[in-house]
Amino acid sequence: MPTQPISPGWIVGQSMATELDVALSGVGSGFPVPTGGGEFQLLYDNLSEDWLADWQTLLGQPGMMSILGFLSGITETKNEADYGRATLAMRELTAESALAKLSQQVARFNLAPDPGLSPAEALADLSARATVAMQAGIRLDIDGAAARVQRHRQEVLRVTRFLRDGTLHSRFWHWLDRFFYENYQPWRRTREPIIKTLESHALAMLGALEAAGEAPPLAWLPAQNPLRVLQGLRDSVERGDLQVFFWIEPFGLIDLWDLEPGRVLVSFSQPGAVYHNFHAFANDVAGRTKALADPTRLIILRLIRHFGMMNTELADFMEISRPTVSVHAKILREAGLIRSEQHGREVRHEIVPSEVRRLFSDLERFLDLPED
Repeated sequence: MPTQPISPGWIVGQSMATELDVALSGVGSGFPVPTGGGEFQLLYDNLSEDWLADWQTLLGQPGMMSILGFLSGITETKNEADYGRATLAMRELTAESALAKLSQQVARFNLAPDPGLSPAEALADLSARATVAMQAGIRLDIDGAAARVQRHRQEVLRVTRFLRDGTLHSRFWHWLDRFFYENYQPWRRTREPIIKTLESHALAMLGALEAAGEAPPLAWLPAQNPLRVLQGLRDSVERGDLQVFFWIEPFGLIDLWDLEPGRVLVSFSQPGAVYHNFHAFANDVAGRTKALADPTRLIILRLIRHFGMMNTELADFMEISRPTVSVHAKILREAGLIRSEQHGREVRHEIVPSEVRRLFSDLERFLDLPED
């Protein structure tokens, strides 16, 4: 993968930049953090309306790339737990200085910035090409690389608006400061016991919070951990191509990881509330989606989209028996997609538009698809 040797090893630590990326993602998409239960909801309950109104303007669509993770990677402050120290260097970055730093970091891949582009465009282009090189190095499927490169370029260009010479620099950092001091910092204090427990667990399993010259043992990690699941990633760590940053995080995430030149950040939490709620959410969406997996039920929904219809009317229109209509209606009703009312010996069915829309919205949230 790299052309320059990497010293294998690991570090166990906290990353305020990555924490805030996860927290901000939860605000925008409602997933995955708020699915962890009431303890996480406390983080979002007191957000002001004007602060929320700025979310879309500043960050764009939910699911966009990690802003602070990207900037902390360039400033080499990803393993900084203190908010002030973590963000100070990021606030001073210009497109030109960020490009210079990234150029040094990705030189191992024999990549260089395009001199024909502006600093912001060159930063976006170089970062995208480096990402593809890193993913290829751990044998990730690189089909559609051209589209992924273009998407990554656009995402980095969004981030350049927050650099010191960007159009939204002051507005973004003021907005982020408000979130941290008013909401995130008070909530995070309640998670300190969990953070200390994770640190103790890592120390017991690794024998040290930091080491160089040897690859870390991985068998102690949960079975769902990316270092256990992704063969190419595991091989790169065991060969010493990547150092490991074992990330102590307050959310209970088990599958979050982030690749950067020469290093991979990975959460090592045990499956907990977020994991179990994730599966509960999957089961709920799957159950409701299954209700649509029949052409007769789809036709029923189509027929009653504007006004309710009786069992007999639906049976006559579709040339099926009333009991068959009742069976299909029961499935749709249990999924919450229709409501039914008894009218004498007949049953009248009405669609619930909000629940149909919610199903498709939940499916989109769950899949977390990248933008086209």
